[in-house]
Amino acid sequence: MSGPQFRGLFSVLLAIVVAGLGGLVAVPAQAASSGVLHVIQGLPGRTLAIAVDGKQVAGGVQAAEVVGPLTVAAGSRKITATEGGKVVIERQVTVGANGNLDVVIHRPAAPTAAPVITTYANKLTAVPRDKAAVRVAHTAAVGPADIRVNGQVLFANVANGESLDVVVPAGTYKVDIVPTGATTPVVLGPLNLPVRAGYLTRVFAVGEPASKTMNVAVATLKLPGSGSAKPGLVNTGTGGQAADLTSGSPGAGLPLMVLLLAGGLALTVRKVVRR
Repeated sequence: MSGPQFRGLFSVLLAIVVAGLGGLVAVPAQAASSGVLHVIQGLPGRTLAIAVDGKQVAGGVQAAEVVGPLTVAAGSRKITATEGGKVVIERQVTVGANGNLDVVIHRPAAPTAAPVITTYANKLTAVPRDKAAVRVAHTAAVGPADIRVNGQVLFANVANGESLDVVVPAGTYKVDIVPTGATTPVVLGPLNLPVRAGYLTRVFAVGEPASKTMNVAVATLKLPGSGSAKPGLVNTGTGGQAADLTSGSPGAGLPLMVLLLAGGLALTVRKVVRR
């Protein structure tokens, strides 16, 4: 190939490469190297200041309050909670690139034990357009418990630090928590939980029954678009087991068995990360 022809071909190839790189350069590097944090204050009777990597992001945070969303660099981030200038707890958490993470500061099952931090990754995947995603997390100072929906045990033997994620028809559900295998005492609730189609509703049980400080922190996240109206397997959960349900009405006259099997509710098992 002669010199001029070669130079002409080279110029065309170079233009194509530059055009392709231009599309890549248009995406900010930070967008692919950051994630989002939400910090849930689950210590009753405490007023905390929250810092990320040594920088305070919120002060005067009461129990059941949610701090965030906080955009942070992906990787290992240091979460510090202080009260009156004294460190209550300080832990490292891992934030994935483009990830969305709930960080819960709470008591373990023993009410007098030191606080712990448990993290839950939020999976922002589409659900059928008439459905809602729900997470119920057991972060209260209570032993293994059963979570009841409209009076029926929906999840059994859920331990402190575990969560269960489901997809349900949008509506309002009556939720309460009792010790595993028992009907009394009701350690939390019953409370009315509205869940909105196209959203992930996260519910965190916090506090302790002995001091009558049981409470819930509730937060929502808009899901990116909606799927078809057909049921889909989308979410995961942790610990506990879905109970054997044959009766009840968790919403709009829909029996619990229909809700679980034919109404499109998806349930699997996942381990949380405790730091």
